[in-house]
Amino acid sequence: MLERQGLLEIPGLRAAAVRCRGGPGWSAEERVETAAVVLVRRGIFLRRVGGAVSAADPTIGYVQRPGDWQQVTHPAGGDVCTTLTVPPEVADRVAHAGPVLVTPAADLAHRRLLAAARPDRPPPGSRRHGLVDVLDLAAEVLAGLLPAPRPVPRLADEVRAALHTDPDLGLDDLARLVHRSPWHVSRVFHRATGTTLSTYRRRLRVRAVLDALADPGRPDLATLAAQHGFADQAHLTRALRREIQMPPGAARRLLDRH
Repeated sequence: MLERQGLLEIPGLRAAAVRCRGGPGWSAEERVETAAVVLVRRGIFLRRVGGAVSAADPTIGYVQRPGDWQQVTHPAGGDVCTTLTVPPEVADRVAHAGPVLVTPAADLAHRRLLAAARPDRPPPGSRRHGLVDVLDLAAEVLAGLLPAPRPVPRLADEVRAALHTDPDLGLDDLARLVHRSPWHVSRVFHRATGTTLSTYRRRLRVRAVLDALADPGRPDLATLAAQHGFADQAHLTRALRREIQMPPGAARRLLDRH
């Protein structure tokens, strides 16, 4: 079941949060009506268009095209996404229809845009929340997306789904799950996603922490570190510095300010 909530509607940009509870099997086929960039904030799902299947998660989103017919399924529970509806010519500049790599810079801009669109924030046009600022954030998001270098093999998607279920799985565990050698899994994953398994695992954890930092009811940093697989608060801080070049406190203030 889909739940859609409008976030922003201004000239040249419409943003909405889409939550799906997930469920077994493929959804009914639906026709895409608008050009949009789809970014995953939480979770993972598989999308099938024209017989081709690809996975979307916080590290890999996609550009959808009007007229496509699509289906989705959820291998690891539900998801929360953001759709950025843009004119077709803008979508053309981002990538051909299909997966896009979401860089750390694009992910941070995405979360700043969500924070700016929170219901308790002043509406666009006010002194605190200017239309230009919102469009600048959207431009940062689009600028940080990279076309996927090649189709992502099914093996890599299976590994990504497994890590969403259990981020602590090691290379040997993943190799057993997909019935391949550790060397083969490592090589295919790196070629398909442009990152190592350890980098991917860190990015999942960091992006989950950023999601929590944007929540007004967030726990303290030591609790966040324990909840998301970091050894301690110092480990969490090092990971955020490596991923987004700032410590948790600065990231929290950035999201709060927007």
